[in-house]
Amino acid sequence: MTGRERRTLDSGQDLICVSLVDVIVPVHRGLEQVKRCLESVLAHPQRTPFELVVVNDASPEPELVAYLEGLAAKGVMTLVTRVEHGGFADAVNAGMIRHPDRDVVLLNSDAEVHGDWLDRLRRCAYREANVGTVTPFSNASYPLSGQGHTLPEGMTLADLDDLFRRENAGQSVEIPTGMGFCMYIRRSCLEEVGYFDGTAFPKGHGAENDFCMRARSLGYKHLLCGDVFVYHGGTFGRDRLAQERLHRRHPTYPQLIAEHAALDPARFLRCRVDMARLRHGGRPKILFITHHLGGGTERCVRDMARLLEGRAEVLVLRPWKESARVELRWEKAGEGWRLFFDLPGDQEGLLACLRHVGIARIHIHHWLGHPPLITRLPAKLGVPYDVTLHDYFALCPQFNLTRADGGYCGEPGPAGCQACLKERPSPWGMDILTWRAFFREVLMGAQRVFAPTWDVIERFKRYIPEAPYVYHPHWEVKEIRVLVLGYLTRFKGLDTLIACAEDAKRRRLPLRFHLIGSPEGESWDPDLPLSCHGPYRDPDLQVLIGCAQPDAFLFPAHCPETYSYTLSAAMATGLPILAQALGAFKERLADYPMAYLFEEMTPVAVNDCLTGLAEIARPYAKAIEDYLAPLRAKPLTASLWEPAPQHLYPVPPKASLANAPREVLWDLLQALVGKPGLTEEEVKAWQAGQEAQWTRLNQRIASLSAELQRLHEALEEKEHQRRALLASTSWRITAPLRWLVLAYRRHFHCGASAVSDR
Repeated sequence: MTGRERRTLDSGQDLICVSLVDVIVPVHRGLEQVKRCLESVLAHPQRTPFELVVVNDASPEPELVAYLEGLAAKGVMTLVTRVEHGGFADAVNAGMIRHPDRDVVLLNSDAEVHGDWLDRLRRCAYREANVGTVTPFSNASYPLSGQGHTLPEGMTLADLDDLFRRENAGQSVEIPTGMGFCMYIRRSCLEEVGYFDGTAFPKGHGAENDFCMRARSLGYKHLLCGDVFVYHGGTFGRDRLAQERLHRRHPTYPQLIAEHAALDPARFLRCRVDMARLRHGGRPKILFITHHLGGGTERCVRDMARLLEGRAEVLVLRPWKESARVELRWEKAGEGWRLFFDLPGDQEGLLACLRHVGIARIHIHHWLGHPPLITRLPAKLGVPYDVTLHDYFALCPQFNLTRADGGYCGEPGPAGCQACLKERPSPWGMDILTWRAFFREVLMGAQRVFAPTWDVIERFKRYIPEAPYVYHPHWEVKEIRVLVLGYLTRFKGLDTLIACAEDAKRRRLPLRFHLIGSPEGESWDPDLPLSCHGPYRDPDLQVLIGCAQPDAFLFPAHCPETYSYTLSAAMATGLPILAQALGAFKERLADYPMAYLFEEMTPVAVNDCLTGLAEIARPYAKAIEDYLAPLRAKPLTASLWEPAPQHLYPVPPKASLANAPREVLWDLLQALVGKPGLTEEEVKAWQAGQEAQWTRLNQRIASLSAELQRLHEALEEKEHQRRALLASTSWRITAPLRWLVLAYRRHFHCGASAVSDR
């Protein structure tokens, strides 16, 4: 850093860079995405002077090459052309060595930037002396961490980047390694660490992680910049061999990643943006209150939330397991926002949060697991509420009007009910008359009391006749069945199929994938919505398709098919077919009316297409209109609320907290460990014990890694000796002798067999 930069940084003013920064974009394929990337860089002026350096890594696309040469001729960028394709690591190295006095930003050709993105990244990079790299947020780390996503519904890159800039101004957290899709690297770090290892990581996967781990060993840290959001349009796959090589080279890498995932220090940065989106979104917000036991009540809650998407934002309040905490979650596919509150102690915090986001209505699905004060939330917030009767809890603390033996009790009257409660007390310790009086007040205060059948209404009317009952059958979201046909290998799209199932599970989409055929030696998480029939005979295929009752077909192959008989079987059904616009699929489906072809088949794009095809809300259009009719948006309160650390985590993180800020560490330990009476000395002792355990485990990991490395080297040495022997003169000279010995053994074996046969 120059003296002028040092003075500016130390004075706390905005950092203005004296030297140029190289923004390096490696390019190989994809004209349209490259255009979007480069145009986004050129469209936004920066206070930080920069040079756009594009490395053409031997692109095979003439149109792309012509486009790059045209930009270079205009003088808006520097073009570096490589004769042979070397991959990501070699390409960025070619850019980084051009100007050995400059900081660099590595930017994928499928990334897009907005606003003063570079100025904000640079400010973050020079906020501390030992920063090596800075990575922004992207759709791989927001709304959920660690997976690729589309942008949140209704939001553009500009919208999100502006939100991150405003909500997280000047904020950052330390991360184990940077991410190469967009990574600012200080030149001082490059000078000391060296460049990317293109030999060990030829495809690029893992190269930036290896670089960052080497930088960590020299004392550099890596930051996630909280006030920059960059869109990454590519895939988020991993190279298994590169990961194995990375783990061998840096044995502590898996532990670092696991600790970081457990602590998730970026959670509060995501939460701020989530809160802003909720608070300022134009849709009304409804709070559902329910239990945590699953079953039909949970399905109803999720189906309603799903069907209300696009019309209202649904937040759900559930008890957190068997504790006194409750979880508040944004019940929307693809969103990760959730907070935790202790009740009754933190009732005011919960109320402040609900006021902040603008809850306009409450819908109570169940009270079980909550304290009685939960029934007073509507009055304290000043909002109307509805109730859905999923069972008879408001009449009978046993839920279903049953005796201890499970039989129907016959509703014997107060004396009989009280006798039952002596054996099985109510959750809130009330006698039957107090219980029914309490819930009479609750139901009478509701604007609507929904019941799924007339029988439920008639039974409740015997006890609380005046409540505002509404006949309201449950809304049911139909599961979409997607068939995949044939023997599936990796190049036939097995990885894509598994990734689609993982995305459906993560976003809680109503999708189920079924493979009629078998996979190539692959297993998957049994909890995924993915099943496999196994091998089949061709004559049986149409029968199997009919039995499966599919809604659509998916052909996830990455290679150009020559024909595909399984495609013929799918086309015979007339159902929607999703495939890549490649080879025989593109040609044969050109005139098929229900074809959906993808230039790039990503899991998110496939699943969004499938859920869009289903039109799951159509059967309930009138019911949804009626449900939302009395809903009115509630004016936002002037007072703002921000969650404290104890609101962000359900339990203490299962990771080392040694690098956490002191104030965060203390808040987490006091609020989350479940022992609020601990003194600071006791907390230190507890932490020391945890750290000692981590140290022992780390030593064991290091020992096993060293042994694994030794065995790997021994295996390589044996392989080297074997190859040397095969290439030796003596091996070639003795070949006839070995042939004679082998022939003799075969002759002897055959002779012995003939004798035994007699």
